[in-house]
Amino acid sequence: TFFSFGGIWAIAIWAMAAQGSAARKTWDAQVWVTDIWAWLYMITQNVWIVVLFYLLFKHYNLKLGKDDDKPEFSDGAYFAMLFSCGVATGLWYFSAEAMWHYEGYGTPRWMDEKMFNMNTRAEHAVMVTFFHWGLHGWIPFTMVGALIAILSYRRGFPMSMRFTMYPLIGEMVYGILGDMIEILSILCTIFGVCTSLGLGAMQINKGMVRLDRGTYLGKDYIGCTGSEGPGDACEGNTGMSEDKGVQICIIIGITLLATASVVMGLKKGIQVLSFVAFGLSVFILVAILFMDHTWYILNVLTSAFGYYLWYLPKISFHTDAWEALGDASLGQGGAPDGRSGGAGWMNGWTIFYW
Repeated sequence: TFFSFGGIWAIAIWAMAAQGSAARKTWDAQVWVTDIWAWLYMITQNVWIVVLFYLLFKHYNLKLGKDDDKPEFSDGAYFAMLFSCGVATGLWYFSAEAMWHYEGYGTPRWMDEKMFNMNTRAEHAVMVTFFHWGLHGWIPFTMVGALIAILSYRRGFPMSMRFTMYPLIGEMVYGILGDMIEILSILCTIFGVCTSLGLGAMQINKGMVRLDRGTYLGKDYIGCTGSEGPGDACEGNTGMSEDKGVQICIIIGITLLATASVVMGLKKGIQVLSFVAFGLSVFILVAILFMDHTWYILNVLTSAFGYYLWYLPKISFHTDAWEALGDASLGQGGAPDGRSGGAGWMNGWTIFYW
């Protein structure tokens, strides 16, 4: 705990004191992980899927608790809590992911019109989004959750990441190796949660600004003087803007709510918040479905889902190996026809998610 606490604060202080340098170095580290280990990410995700499907059909009636234990929550409650705590923030933050792939924002990919016409590119964009948030998106949560549950509730070990390795390294989980596993898991969990929290705060801030200015279809309607030029923002009712101060206040508020829910326990805290979050998510989805072009949306989802099932064996092993070589002018073997995708796509999307 001491080393984890020290590591968290050391990295946090470094990031605050040397923001530019910290941003560059962490970005370089992330790019290095993608360039060197993308193949391992993709292979292991597929291995875990095979293992979990095997367990699902081989031991479909296995309880994660004792054989005579009764479920503490209903299936609906468990799903709401898993959804809200696992992917809700990221899923809503990247709710327009398909548009990014279609338009080629940031790191253009699949923009070659000789390979894709615009309809095919639209279907491909939705399929890639399904891939990121489908089976492979849930694998890390499912694998870790199943391991901790089996080792804790069925084998009697403390609920700690080090003991998930007990079947492999045995009594060494009680030594330095176990401590290292514990420290690494705490750091990864904290920084992963902080990333989701930061993305959520940015999105809430943006939403509040849009509501304050009455933004619709990219145009502000509240607090305007009439002298604004193209691209200029209106003042709005309160003058709220997108800045770090507002986002810090949002993070503090969310942290206080999350802390209160933990203190209140699963039944009165996390379960209630999860029901509220999941209920609001379903309400928004249903509202969009019926207030927009309903039949078009259903057709898109059906077509893209079939495309996802058909394309899954290919995209689940895709590493952007040739795109990672960059432009041909770099002399690293990049495509000389200039039609390859952006070199940073895997780093900015697939690997970033997982």
